[in-house]
Amino acid sequence: MAFNQTEKQEKEYLKQIISFLKKVIGNTDASVKDHVDTLAEYKDYIWSNKDIDPHEIRSMRESILNHFALGESVINKRKRLTKILAIPYFGRIDFLEKKENSKVMPTYIGIHTFYDPESRATLIHNWRAPVSSMFYDHELGEAGYRSPSGESKGEISLKRQYRIRGGKMEFMIESALTVHDDILQKELSSNADDKMKNIVATIQREQNRIIRNEDIRTLIIQGVAGSGKTSIALHRIAYLLYTFRDSISSKDILIVSPNKVFSDYISNVLPELGEKTVPETSMEQILSGVLEHKYKYQTYFGLVNELLEKPSSSLIDRIAYKASFGFISELDKFILHIENTYFKAADVKLTKYITIPAPFIEEQYHRFICYPLRRRFDAMADYMLDMLKIQYAFTVTTAGRNLLKKEIRLMFAGNNDIQVYKDFFKWTNNPGMFKMRKGHTLEYSDLAPLAYLHLALEGNGNQPFRVKHLLIDEMQDYSPIQYKVIQKLFPCRKTVLGDAGQSVNPYGSSTAETILKSLTASEIMKLCKSYRSTFEITDFAQKIHPNAELEPVAQHGEKPQILQFGSAVEELSGIMGLISTYRKSGYKSLGIICKTEQQARKMADMLKSYANDISFLSSQSSAFVQGIVITSAHMAKGLEFDEVIIPQTDERNYRSEIDKSMLYVAVTRAMHRLTLTFHEARPATH
Repeated sequence: MAFNQTEKQEKEYLKQIISFLKKVIGNTDASVKDHVDTLAEYKDYIWSNKDIDPHEIRSMRESILNHFALGESVINKRKRLTKILAIPYFGRIDFLEKKENSKVMPTYIGIHTFYDPESRATLIHNWRAPVSSMFYDHELGEAGYRSPSGESKGEISLKRQYRIRGGKMEFMIESALTVHDDILQKELSSNADDKMKNIVATIQREQNRIIRNEDIRTLIIQGVAGSGKTSIALHRIAYLLYTFRDSISSKDILIVSPNKVFSDYISNVLPELGEKTVPETSMEQILSGVLEHKYKYQTYFGLVNELLEKPSSSLIDRIAYKASFGFISELDKFILHIENTYFKAADVKLTKYITIPAPFIEEQYHRFICYPLRRRFDAMADYMLDMLKIQYAFTVTTAGRNLLKKEIRLMFAGNNDIQVYKDFFKWTNNPGMFKMRKGHTLEYSDLAPLAYLHLALEGNGNQPFRVKHLLIDEMQDYSPIQYKVIQKLFPCRKTVLGDAGQSVNPYGSSTAETILKSLTASEIMKLCKSYRSTFEITDFAQKIHPNAELEPVAQHGEKPQILQFGSAVEELSGIMGLISTYRKSGYKSLGIICKTEQQARKMADMLKSYANDISFLSSQSSAFVQGIVITSAHMAKGLEFDEVIIPQTDERNYRSEIDKSMLYVAVTRAMHRLTLTFHEARPATH
């Protein structure tokens, strides 16, 4: 007899599951109370008995710690069960394995596993479990999955998807495809949330291949705008934490994020999937950390602003040069040059009667070639002094030892990073390619090469990074030399993701192919379907930045509008009118996206006098906010809004290559409605 054939039966079964969940939650409440009461008893006993035997105290301490641990485990279980009350599961497959005496196995799939404590049967399977992979990868008919126990083959006879909210089934769909279009369209047409949410119910086959890939050491994900690449990367992290939970935990993972707003925006995803949040950092923090935070430097945000507001051809030339593989090759040759020429051995007089000759010191310099250049000197000194002790029974004082180390270090001409870096440009006959800004501030494009040189001179033994998996988002915004530094610092597995079409610095950016050359043991996987925007918005974006690989999802909506006004005052009034229209709609978020932060700030100041519920997101902001947001295209990367307004989209404001990149980023933030405004001059999209 088939299990739960009709929708009515499914709804009754859902009620049973929820009732069962509530019962288990009630049991956990009782268990927590028992632990609390026991701990209170221990406390009272200790306070009322002052002369307790030390052995008894030790035993009680162990018991208290055990009760704390068990109580914490029960509380975590309760939290997990309470979370799934609203949406216990979202899918079901009936699978018959090709084995003797096997029975059809109805498998319900949700975010979390739920066991029947009495029968020990799994009532809900975790979406990351091996058996659940069939839900994403197979249609009705022949199917199979791999698990630690081997490969299982068989047949899927039923596949269903459910929309459950607040513990009630809104609808059920018999699915013949990976994720039924009806479900997907309903999810895509919903309004934007205040933060990124999990997408376990709508993961597509090509996305699932990326999430569950365990073989590729460094996975490079090239995803078009709206393909869900960041969300997929986070689901991949959740999958790896689940699959390899005995060897990797959330603290072993590091996310390289573009800014704090974006970090906050994605912060819900992993907790929703049952995992702890993971540490995050920025490329600038990593590079500055390598240099021991000794130098002031231009931020990436500051660089992009300069390129947008007052670019110079010499700055662009410097950025492009330092983003080339030829530059890396020259740096490597120069490091070899340092090895061969920067150390000049000299005699060292230790005492009145003992002098260490220069040839002997030179010999030790080459003996310790496996050490980074500056790390050799102490090792050389210790070795030479040990030889003196063995051969001549002579022990040097601490002062003599320190003197020798000091003298050897002075024989090396490369003890100052900045000076060595300047020497490099003289050596290549390109002194103009290095320019220190006012206040001894490094240009952003010099931060990674300087870190690369420092690592060659010092090694990375002092770095605090002990990471087992590195996730890098917005991969296109980092240059090959930055990836070379990353490779030296993090020899672990990596997930690298981004979109070459969304670079905000086209002069120093990377493609998936250039990253492939920079990182060892790497492979590219592509996400070509765009799920965020309507077909009309995606088609509009294609005219700004054509991408032959992009496949829009057939989700239709309003055509984007381009509104012309007679003056800046009229344009501002028009934007106010669009805000009024937004307030009357059912949309939850409106992004007003300007080209630069300066323009966004000015717009925010003007509009805030009109309404007090408008938020301004700057490079200094640390949290994402819902509602009406004014920000720059750079800060908007990775975010999405129900509606987007892009002011000042005339050909004067958007004229260069980088300007058009910013416009493309802004346009692709819109989910359902897009409006571009300008006054007087022709539109940039003309």
